[in-house]
Amino acid sequence: MLWQTLLFATGLVVLTVGADLFIRGACGLGQRLGMTPYVIGLVIVGFGTSAPELAVSLSAAYGGHYDIALGNVVGSNIANIGLILGISALLAPLTIHMRLLRVEAPLMLGAFVLLWLLAIDGRIGRGEGALLLLGQIALLVLVLRSGKREPPHVQNELAEAPLSELHHWPATLGLLAIGLLGLVGGGMLAVESASAIARGFGVSELVIGLTVVAIGTSLPELASSVVAALRGHSDIAVGNVIGSNLFNILFILGTTASLHPLPVAASLEHFELPVMIGFAAILLLMMGRKMRISRGEGAVLLSAYLGLIAWQVAGVVG
Repeated sequence: MLWQTLLFATGLVVLTVGADLFIRGACGLGQRLGMTPYVIGLVIVGFGTSAPELAVSLSAAYGGHYDIALGNVVGSNIANIGLILGISALLAPLTIHMRLLRVEAPLMLGAFVLLWLLAIDGRIGRGEGALLLLGQIALLVLVLRSGKREPPHVQNELAEAPLSELHHWPATLGLLAIGLLGLVGGGMLAVESASAIARGFGVSELVIGLTVVAIGTSLPELASSVVAALRGHSDIAVGNVIGSNLFNILFILGTTASLHPLPVAASLEHFELPVMIGFAAILLLMMGRKMRISRGEGAVLLSAYLGLIAWQVAGVVG
């Protein structure tokens, strides 16, 4: 088990480094193609921070580890709200100015409910995956069109994304290629070692996917949101989470299910998916009309997440 744990940790490190290199290469490519800093900061960086979840879910689905594929996405979405936003709001109250988030936050709740409805029959098929991908395309159009309507200070905030300093095509494409290899290799290593750990401890792959794997693949979002909160960039901190959750459902699960139908475990249908919806509903109520998350509300989110993890661990130990 020690060896498998080391392999899993190595896989997460490779995933995280691969995601960072991929983001830098993609930002450099965006600059080369003349994309605005707003688009690079909101779309490319947002895609890059969710790349580990995509790599893990695709690797898990192709390896037949369907519970890890779905558990990773659902667990990451819960961790994004409870763990990441909880910690970020504790560090600094989050006041949101981005108009797009007034639309994306309810859309996130709607996407969660849609996934639950699609999973009721115990399976997410190729047609349902294609439906989710269409939703991602519509969301991307909405995001790109919203840029011109955002207040200047929001656009300036997003323009502070980690743009690449590279100016040559070979270096930019090299970063993209190395980052992609890191994502693929790290994803495969993390999935196989997580599956071995689950077998060794007699724990279900679903629990491993919902907890350890989900937290591990959420590290890029945690890092970017915490740094943004400390710098007073609340829109980035919250936007990372909401955008990542939408991307996880619409693009990652849409892509994975389109390539390979996903069976849904009964526990996901009856417990974890409703819990995910509950976290989104609580966040929406907290934001309310004031579009602000206080330190106290951050403490509530973090406590709820830690309580959920404790309950899952107790179930395993029991």
